[in-house]
Amino acid sequence: MLSRLAQNLFWTGRYLERAESTARLINATTLLLLDMPRQTEFDWRALVEIVGADDAFAQRYPDDSEASVMRFLVADRMHPSSIASALAMARENLRSARDLVPREVWEEINGLHLFIADEGQHIERRLARSRVMERVVHSARQIAGMIESGMSRDAAYDMLTLGLSLERADMTTRIIDVRSSDLLVDENSDLRPYQTVQWISVLKSLSAFQMYRRHVRVRVTGPGVVRFLLADTAFPRSVRFCLQRASQRLSRLPAPGRCSASIDAAMHVLGDADLSTLKGHRLSEFLDRIQIELNGINNAIQDRYFQH
Repeated sequence: MLSRLAQNLFWTGRYLERAESTARLINATTLLLLDMPRQTEFDWRALVEIVGADDAFAQRYPDDSEASVMRFLVADRMHPSSIASALAMARENLRSARDLVPREVWEEINGLHLFIADEGQHIERRLARSRVMERVVHSARQIAGMIESGMSRDAAYDMLTLGLSLERADMTTRIIDVRSSDLLVDENSDLRPYQTVQWISVLKSLSAFQMYRRHVRVRVTGPGVVRFLLADTAFPRSVRFCLQRASQRLSRLPAPGRCSASIDAAMHVLGDADLSTLKGHRLSEFLDRIQIELNGINNAIQDRYFQH
């Protein structure tokens, strides 16, 4: 496969997953507010921190209001990680490689891009916003199904799913990091009884609540959620599962060398940690380290397969 096409497919996977994960996050946060006391003041800026875009947001928006954050995360084409931008970039990357994927994948991405360009401008009301986010997630799941059921297991498939797996692992760590630090309250707060609700929101952000209840079989707790989302070997959105999937995809590509070594290093970092003892600042530091490892994997892939 040509280096250019491989790169386009890799980033198509990353951008698609970014759009879906952001939509899940927004929807779960909106639903969380319905379970909290009416007087609860919510820090909407925490969602901006999840995508690592604090500086870009501060430069263009004068306040941290719900409306400003939603515009920034959903419809702002100047922000490269907004849903609108991610879908536009996925569409643009796939344009030159669309002969390598099922035709229905291109059509669904194109349709979703046009949908969010229109409906993404009308998300002030939470009910309307929830419907838009549900459409994004539903379409993204349709695209994933088309890829899994209709795409040959060749280098094109490997590159596409490699990008998707890395982006998913990255978004999982970001959601755990910011949601566990900015949403969780201190022990003296009147909102302490709602800590479980907040951890459930973390699980729902990643569509993990039902599988957590099925496999962990204990009440939802912070350490339990962290352990499940970082180290579970069977849940598709856990960091360990994503790394394992990325490793499998790389093993089928020519001379993965340093790329596979980077994934092994990340797996060792994850395996050596005592996840049950991580909380607060120590958890945040550990998640930062995992994100650095993921960035190293991305750079190794770029150097090996995309550099001319």
